Amino acid sequence: MARQFTDEQLAEIARPFEEHAIEALAAGDIARVRELLVHMEQGQAGLDALSAHTLARKVGKLRQDFGEEKTRDALRRIGARLMQTWARQFRAGEEKAAIADLVAVYKHQGGARLSASETTEEIVVDLAPCGSGGRLERQGAIAKYPAWYAGWSDGVSGFCQLCKSCQHALNEELGAPVWTTEKGDDGHCRMRIRKQGNEQLFAPDELADLSRTRVQRIQQALDSGNTDTTDNTDTTDVEQLLRGQRKDWKPWHDFGVVCLEYFYNVALELGGPDYLDELLAQTYEPAFVAGFPRYEAMGDEELVREIARTWNYHCADFTIHEEDDRFIFRLDPCGSGGRLLRGEMWRDMFHYGEPLAAKMASPHNINFNRSNAPTYCTHCAASNRAQLKGGPLFFLVDGHAQMQPGQACRQFSYKKAAQRRCDPALREQVGLPDTGANPSSRGEHDAEKESL
Repeated sequence: MARQFTDEQLAEIARPFEEHAIEALAAGDIARVRELLVHMEQGQAGLDALSAHTLARKVGKLRQDFGEEKTRDALRRIGARLMQTWARQFRAGEEKAAIADLVAVYKHQGGARLSASETTEEIVVDLAPCGSGGRLERQGAIAKYPAWYAGWSDGVSGFCQLCKSCQHALNEELGAPVWTTEKGDDGHCRMRIRKQGNEQLFAPDELADLSRTRVQRIQQALDSGNTDTTDNTDTTDVEQLLRGQRKDWKPWHDFGVVCLEYFYNVALELGGPDYLDELLAQTYEPAFVAGFPRYEAMGDEELVREIARTWNYHCADFTIHEEDDRFIFRLDPCGSGGRLLRGEMWRDMFHYGEPLAAKMASPHNINFNRSNAPTYCTHCAASNRAQLKGGPLFFLVDGHAQMQPGQACRQFSYKKAAQRRCDPALREQVGLPDTGANPSSRGEHDAEKESL
């Protein structure tokens, strides 16, 4: 099978939207910048939705299997780990930075619209709507699938239970109700963060930026006619805001990634690797499988461009190479498991070896049959298995590529004409027999895809 792209063309495909927007800005093509902003605003949409649903379903899975009391205890422990850096920051008197980062987690959630105000006593942030628990409510997931998204005796939905556990953990550590929320109607919520003193923390422009993403700030700057690219001290400088935009949502991205890792460790504690396997099969694979029809419909060029966009917004650094039957994405590092392994998460939130951050000592199908395996990477084994059992082979990960911190990972997207055959080692890594050609992508997941 002949190559479809030159190395130069693949390098161009790997470039993020922001680089094209900066070039358009320099050329004075503001219409093109606005066009690219639409793509940039939606760049992480698929990853964001996957994160919200899988987190909520993990809360639901634990509640179904172990009951409310044990699940609340697990959420309490997860919340304490997630909030540890904020607790240290508040105690050190760095409340302005701590508040800004806390709000950043929420402003980058899909569909969220925030507005912030400051009084003598507190920062008030209206989420109208919230982009996580509130969004799931607005989408109807809570009403349609109560066992997975709701079902709690206090009437609080699963994702909101997770949010409440973080609030409780921070407040308990600080000995005061510093962070509270009040749920409203239609997915709306009001967040209150108590100040340590009565002095004003945020200037009016800082308060406005507190609740806005870079894309929103760029759009406002363009609407006001500000396209200056020479004064890098200007906080509304469009070029400065464009540069690095793909990682602007890192606060919510990394918070969700670390939270997932903690859930995986809780699953190992409660039921061992077999239970972690079951948890991923029921809470991650269905959400992943929901995207199969879309990827099945893509041609090779559309697919490689889509996967490149995904890796850009998954906070990865990567290059693309082409072989006769597949495209290889070399991830150095992967934006989730690779950065976790290197200890490179936002706010220095995570390091293996800390509480709820153990590796898996023994081989298992769910960890690519590796010893001392990074626990987070089990979800890639689960998605590999789903594809190899009868899905499009659009996102297969080499589970033995990244064996040590600092090593790169590899992900394969198989071409249409060759996608039912792949490296037999990929099947062996997840405990599937080598059958030559992989099963047809039709049939295995049809019912699951229809339900989602």
